[in-house]
Amino acid sequence: MGTWQDIFAVKIADMHLTEPWTLQEDDTLQVHVLKPGWKEFVQRRALGRFQCSQCFHEWSSAKVHMLFHMSRRRGQGTVWMRAFRQACRRCPNPRLEEPEFSQETMERLLHNLVLKILKYFYHVPVQPSDLLEVVVDALVTGPHNTACCEGCQLGVCSVSQRLAPALDAWEPLMDADKARTHHTLKRQGMRPYATPTHHPSPFGSNFPWKCCCCIGSSFLSVLAVLLFILLYFTKK
Repeated sequence: MGTWQDIFAVKIADMHLTEPWTLQEDDTLQVHVLKPGWKEFVQRRALGRFQCSQCFHEWSSAKVHMLFHMSRRRGQGTVWMRAFRQACRRCPNPRLEEPEFSQETMERLLHNLVLKILKYFYHVPVQPSDLLEVVVDALVTGPHNTACCEGCQLGVCSVSQRLAPALDAWEPLMDADKARTHHTLKRQGMRPYATPTHHPSPFGSNFPWKCCCCIGSSFLSVLAVLLFILLYFTKK
């Protein structure tokens, strides 16, 4: 599997950027703390895997955050990146462990990074739909443990908390997503899924159905008596 620097160099070449760009790691990066002329990109909800260096417990998280700071000066670009760590929830005094990513996740993260570089420094129009979603290829369940997350302790996760619940598991399709899917299917000439409409039942608590049943039973009883009398006198 290639390194971050190797994959980044390939992505830069794929976008036909002739200026040199370098990628380096920096564990001291802070969100929204930038030098003049620098730009920031935060990739949220990437899938990472961890292993405790003390008890060797392994776990996965779909809320690993990646922070990128980038700058371009005198025809040369520089990117600093930071992957936020997590601690083991089983150990009493755990250490912060570095995440590990699959090759596909690394490629998607750096693809999105290069698109941000094109947008910020080369004025290339980039739409949100151009960014690749980081695929979660493992079953991740349970709530996100904020006490063991370095990003939460530094306020990174709290920024995305307003955008999505703090869960490592996938969330069901929300109304806004359904609306976007409906619009996409309609635009492609496909029939959107039908949204079930709720119709109030006539047997709800506010409908006097017991009274109606009693009246109906009494009416049938009277009708039966009249029919019997009519038949009796007809035979005579």
